[in-house]
Amino acid sequence: MKNENRALGFAPLILPFAFSFFAYFADIPGFNMDQGLLKFIGLFLAIALVGLPVAYIYEFFIGFRFYQLIKKKQRVNIFTLTLGGVLIADIPMFLIWPLAGSEGTISFASTVQLFSFVGFMIGLNFWVLLNYERLRGLLKR
Repeated sequence: MKNENRALGFAPLILPFAFSFFAYFADIPGFNMDQGLLKFIGLFLAIALVGLPVAYIYEFFIGFRFYQLIKKKQRVNIFTLTLGGVLIADIPMFLIWPLAGSEGTISFASTVQLFSFVGFMIGLNFWVLLNYERLRGLLKR
């Protein structure tokens, strides 16, 4: 239970780093540092301030239920947690899909890829934190 609490508490903290990493390599304006480092840092802090509460809400109301379901079915592994993270992160994208237009500077496909990558990283981080002692024991050998 200690590992589950640690994973639930700390897994979403990777969100601003994963978001900024993918946005930088996807050449999203502001994150590609064409407008300077200060703009990048401001956007990073904005993602952290706005995105982390949303990530925690999603995790506790949707992700935790998903985790309980796969734990009950004894299917907790890296694949179910990362794919679950991707699907949970893409829920808002699938909800706004019918309303999405092409007016923005970022395409809808790029946005789905961005959200999927962030969900994947949160799921992967959750798995690592859940298996922290076992992984640390393997690395000590």
